[in-house]
Amino acid sequence: MERFKSFKELLGIGFKEDTALEFFVGQVRKQMTYGELNEAINSYPLPKEKVVGLLVDNSIDCVLSILSLASKRQLVLLNGDDDIEVLKSQIKATHVGALLGDPDLVEELNDCLEKDYECADADILFFTSGTTSSSKAVVLTEASLCSAAYNGGSLLPLERKDSLLAVLPLSHVFGFVCSLLWPLSFGAKVYLGRGLKHIFFDFAEFKPSITTLVPQMAGFLAAKSLFNKELRLILIGAGECPDSVLNLIKSLGIRVSFGYGLTETSSGIALSLGNNPREMSICPDYKVRIAEDNEIIVESDFTLMKGYYEDEEGTSSVKKGNVLYTGDLGKLENGHLFITGRKKEIIVFDDGSKLFIPEYEGKLAALLGASADFAINKLGDGSLGLFVHGQEGIDDLVEKFNLQYPRSHRIAKIIHVKTPLPRTKTGKVQRYLLKESEND
Repeated sequence: MERFKSFKELLGIGFKEDTALEFFVGQVRKQMTYGELNEAINSYPLPKEKVVGLLVDNSIDCVLSILSLASKRQLVLLNGDDDIEVLKSQIKATHVGALLGDPDLVEELNDCLEKDYECADADILFFTSGTTSSSKAVVLTEASLCSAAYNGGSLLPLERKDSLLAVLPLSHVFGFVCSLLWPLSFGAKVYLGRGLKHIFFDFAEFKPSITTLVPQMAGFLAAKSLFNKELRLILIGAGECPDSVLNLIKSLGIRVSFGYGLTETSSGIALSLGNNPREMSICPDYKVRIAEDNEIIVESDFTLMKGYYEDEEGTSSVKKGNVLYTGDLGKLENGHLFITGRKKEIIVFDDGSKLFIPEYEGKLAALLGASADFAINKLGDGSLGLFVHGQEGIDDLVEKFNLQYPRSHRIAKIIHVKTPLPRTKTGKVQRYLLKESEND
């Protein structure tokens, strides 16, 4: 497995006449060889502005924009499906001067652009998933992203004859690295999915041998029997995956690999290779150790973020040189990594979405009162639980509170505890000590 430093080097692995990408333009299915892809990249026009935002939609135009402008402009990858106010905030925070993507959305966001902003860097910025106030722009590079593809490929090598259906958003680092760079680094073929409204048809249409999915999507597709018979491997990441989903996929004769990684590490840190998806092999670029409080600490010379964009304090709180404090909890057994929980104030749901706990609890406190002793935590079945001490008769308030959130982010159970919630010396709730059986 070869390590590449740029997308141009990575794309040179395929023979010119081999197909790199297949996609739909309207109702017409088209393809682009590695030779044609490189020609398109070399002839791509450069925008005048130094910071370019891309409204990512997984189209061929979007893929060409990313691969062409990398190393030439500072790129900010935006999820075109995000709320308009979220996009405005992200654009302003990263000094985007030119915006590419859906023309109607570009026009609506035009007033947010910062023209003529001078930027000497040519990095790639991905936003972490979360609400507006908790989402951060993570500064990655071509080299770190290519190294992430190298790490995944070292543990899960592909063949040139393989084909991968890309259905995950390329605006998220897991989708970008594992749906695009990973297969292309082997000279394999990538099918660009047509979005969620075509998810019922794309597996039958393209007949891939590989795909990458988040847990909720994997469970839905398996339950609906939408996988094609040629599919041999599914890489699942970006959230916890129930055993029921993993077992269902295995029963279909499809190999499952589960991955653990962060936006801050350019994607994967570890992957499961055997029958136990919870037992993960550590990628070659990483040294992993477990702190006294069970936090996973990783060290890498190749894949770590430069930092959070224009946030030195936030960066220094988690990154010390080539060492990153992940905020996740885990254990090492016989050289394998097991994830046991999350130390961060973030809850990750099965669909890959995230909830910023302090913001959520702040809104809940406005209803329950500032003196209320409560905390939110994820329960064993993946739903949200509200742990409360010394406060009864709140069911109607919680029901009202739930109405402002999507179903997966609503409080499913109220757990009344007999003693004050466990807290650190600084007053923070020790969520990992909260027990769901308190009121059983």
